[in-house]
Amino acid sequence: MVLTAWRQFTFFDALPIRDPSVADEDGPLYSDPNVSAICAGSGSLYLATNKGVVKIVSRSLKLQVSFVAHDNGGAITYMTQLDGTPYLVTVAENENAEPQVRLWSLDKPDKKATGPKCNASITIHLKKIWEITAFAVSDDLSAIALGLANGNVILIRGDLQNDKGLKQKVIFESSDPVTGLAFCEASKMSLLYIATTTRILTVFTSGKNQGHSARVLEDKGCGSGCMVLKKSTGEILVARDDGIYFYTPHGRGPCYMYEGPKDSIFVYKSYVVIVSLSAASSNASVQSTLRRFVGSVPSRDDPFDTTKVTVLDTENKFVAYSGQFVDGVKAIFAEWSDLYVLGGDGQLHRHQEKDLQSKLDTLYQRNLYNLALTLAVNAGADTKRVLVIYKKYGDYLYDKGEYDEAIVQYIKAIDGGEASQVIRKYLDSQRIYNLTSYLEELHNRGLATADHTTLLLNCYAKLKDTEKLETFIKSEGENLKFDLDTAIQMCRQGAYFQQAAYLAEKHGQTDLVVDINLQDLGDFRSGLRFIRSLSVEDMYYNLSRYGRVLLQHLPVETTALFIDYFTGRYAPRKPANMAEIEPAAAAVVGSEKLTSPMLGFQNYKNLIPYMGGSGSRPSSVLSGQIGESAPSIMTTITNNVGKLSSAVVDRVLPGGNESVASAPATTAPAVLSSDNVVRDYKIPKPRTAFATFVDRPEELIVFLEACIAHHRVVGGQASDEADLYTTLFEMYLQRAEASATEDEKHKWEEKAKVLITGFKAPIDQSNVLLLSHLYSFRDGRILVRERENLYIDIFRSSVAVNDTIGAIQTLHKYGDEEPELYPLALSYFTSSPEVMAVASDELAQVLKKIEQEGLMAPLQVIQALSVNAVATVGIVRGYLSEIIEREKREIEANRRLTDSYRQETRAKLEEIRELETEPRVFQSTRCASCGAPLDLPTVHFMCKHSYHRRCLNDVNEDTECPQCAPNNATIRAIRRAQDDMADRHDLFKAALEEGDDKFKVVSDFFGRGVMEQVEFLVEE
Repeated sequence: MVLTAWRQFTFFDALPIRDPSVADEDGPLYSDPNVSAICAGSGSLYLATNKGVVKIVSRSLKLQVSFVAHDNGGAITYMTQLDGTPYLVTVAENENAEPQVRLWSLDKPDKKATGPKCNASITIHLKKIWEITAFAVSDDLSAIALGLANGNVILIRGDLQNDKGLKQKVIFESSDPVTGLAFCEASKMSLLYIATTTRILTVFTSGKNQGHSARVLEDKGCGSGCMVLKKSTGEILVARDDGIYFYTPHGRGPCYMYEGPKDSIFVYKSYVVIVSLSAASSNASVQSTLRRFVGSVPSRDDPFDTTKVTVLDTENKFVAYSGQFVDGVKAIFAEWSDLYVLGGDGQLHRHQEKDLQSKLDTLYQRNLYNLALTLAVNAGADTKRVLVIYKKYGDYLYDKGEYDEAIVQYIKAIDGGEASQVIRKYLDSQRIYNLTSYLEELHNRGLATADHTTLLLNCYAKLKDTEKLETFIKSEGENLKFDLDTAIQMCRQGAYFQQAAYLAEKHGQTDLVVDINLQDLGDFRSGLRFIRSLSVEDMYYNLSRYGRVLLQHLPVETTALFIDYFTGRYAPRKPANMAEIEPAAAAVVGSEKLTSPMLGFQNYKNLIPYMGGSGSRPSSVLSGQIGESAPSIMTTITNNVGKLSSAVVDRVLPGGNESVASAPATTAPAVLSSDNVVRDYKIPKPRTAFATFVDRPEELIVFLEACIAHHRVVGGQASDEADLYTTLFEMYLQRAEASATEDEKHKWEEKAKVLITGFKAPIDQSNVLLLSHLYSFRDGRILVRERENLYIDIFRSSVAVNDTIGAIQTLHKYGDEEPELYPLALSYFTSSPEVMAVASDELAQVLKKIEQEGLMAPLQVIQALSVNAVATVGIVRGYLSEIIEREKREIEANRRLTDSYRQETRAKLEEIRELETEPRVFQSTRCASCGAPLDLPTVHFMCKHSYHRRCLNDVNEDTECPQCAPNNATIRAIRRAQDDMADRHDLFKAALEEGDDKFKVVSDFFGRGVMEQVEFLVEE
């Protein structure tokens, strides 16, 4: 590339610095015309004069040390300081003496003289004095090379630091003057670059040169000072009049065309500094030594002849600085982070590189963003600054209309934020491809938000790029590159349901997988298959949520899953296994539509083959066709469960004497036994599933029957059983009410009746009564009333529906236990001619029972029969005749009893009178106690009993006859009781309330003399 085509910049600020020591007594420093060599390193500037003196200058350009390095009167023509070490190497030449090379230890002062210690002093032995045209020192001080004008190269090896074992050897000979030397380590071997006026070569310096001869890299040389080593790469740079060439130990590398005579070349950081002369100056006859010691000196005859210093960035191909020096350039060195140029006028020029931001601002102004990026990266700029450059570059390209190129830069700047600004620019539908690329990179970097995901999925949808969409959602990695919920939502909105389901399943969103399969895809079988493969908790959640929909489309399979779960038999199955199960279910049922009213039982049996057991298809799917008598409770449960052995059934179900012969043959009889049920989860209450079966009565009946069978085998909570039985009872009644025919209705009602009578069903009687009333199930109402002894209500229920036969049956069945039924029956039987026609034979028995039990007074019977004209006198003639005859007999008996009471009373009164008024004659001759003849003393009582005095224990005025005393005591006790009861009105009230015949109670109390105090009057 031609150098003149390179872009020109001013990335260095030049500042001239005058010699501050011009007026000092020590004399000038770098402005001294006697300065013959300059170098810098380790924080100091080193100046050598043609009188052998070395001056060390600090950063503040103050003289630190000045000492005589060579006292032979020679001029120091070469000098180098090994940066980072305390060593300084000087080379002095004298026209009449051999050259000298000395090594100085700057950190050790010389004890005998002013200045540092000289570690080694080497005299170069030459047959003839030749000018030294090139000089080089290895970094480890193991070798020093000197190039002579006669074309020879002398290598000095040994322990230079201790001045031991030093040897000199000519390692290269040529007829052309040596113009440059440089050491380099290559392949663990040390080699030396050699430049002559006609060639560029390399020579190995390790060992005894190992027999290697000089290797010619190119048959073109260079002028003195026009070769320099670039230590960072091990290359040498050669400046020729036509350009700048790069060489490695293997040969020539790249070159850059730069026309014009070159005076010297220098490497500063990553830059190459070229000192070039004008054409007039190059044609002048100037000796090489003058160019070395005095520098490039332009011709004074032409005022336009100048020396040009150019700072090149060869890697990025631009000129970083270009300056003109009228008086030429004497030396160039780098120290204190700056580049220094010593002009021929003795003035020092400091070239300070601008900071990175200033460079970038310059490049921004010229829209050189690629170069700005390169500079920033090479300078080690932070990521934020680099991203700003990418962003600016993208804006520049976008403004130019280069949208594709701009999006590339925006993508590179994506970590710098401001994504929304870029997205707004590319929202135009014509640039959707660019927007898609940008959004994809946002997700790849993990910088996308939910809005970005939404937009990207919209882009895919508009582009109809299904392949990219699938690649996007199937991206692997621990961390998602997008917002999962947003991605699923957008896939569903864009009708990419399969992709949405894949995302949800992959990331554990099981409820979304089910929702997509059911709501979006309408693939209910796949949805149920997926639910069947979930864990217990996830399966139950989704089954509860979508159970109604699944029951509508897959009633058999869904009911089977409900049964498995609520009977403790659920275990996740892989979807592949479900594919094998479903055809079996379809084959058994034959159709997903349940139409038969008997399928409440049939379905459960059809589900048996794939409920987790090993049951086989029953020989007859329909057991108990319409029109047949209701199956026994044993046969019903056996047909439904189909897996219980007869022994298990006999143990858990009532009525073991009922036949199970009609049950179809089944296998695996103990599947539902407690030993085989494996349950590792807590079964919820069955009632939680009832709401799912709304409008699905047939499936609900199947489910309830299975749960009841499970509970009767393995047990369960009483409340759950009550829920199951109550709900099943209601479903039976509901199906009966919805039946189309009387036979079908009778079938379901028989099932309901068997349920509440055949089992010890834990159904609350109030619920049975309520449900029976709601669904007009008379047998249920009767059953409850029987259990609650509500016989009158049973009779009235028959009366309410004009069921005369039922009323008669109720009267026969419960009449002995509830006599009050007979008065009700009397009123009902005579209520209408129709009823009377049916119950005419029963009326006489009713009247007889009423008469026998005294349930009604004859007058009440007459009043009851006289309500209407149904009952005739002829019907009740016998009843009335018997009543009248009985009353007559009772009156006559009462009259005779009254007369006997009156006679007895008169006799007693007469006896009392005689005792009180007439003497009593005692004629007894024997003792009433011992039976012996009486002898004195004798005791006679008014009752005409006589006793020996000795037969009585004690005799006084109160002594009573021993034989009459018990009767007298009884009479006195009765009298006391009557006196006591005269004040016990509460007893009278209680007897009055409890007695059926109130008048009889009053007369009884009055007859006992408790109504008033009675005084006996004795006639005198």
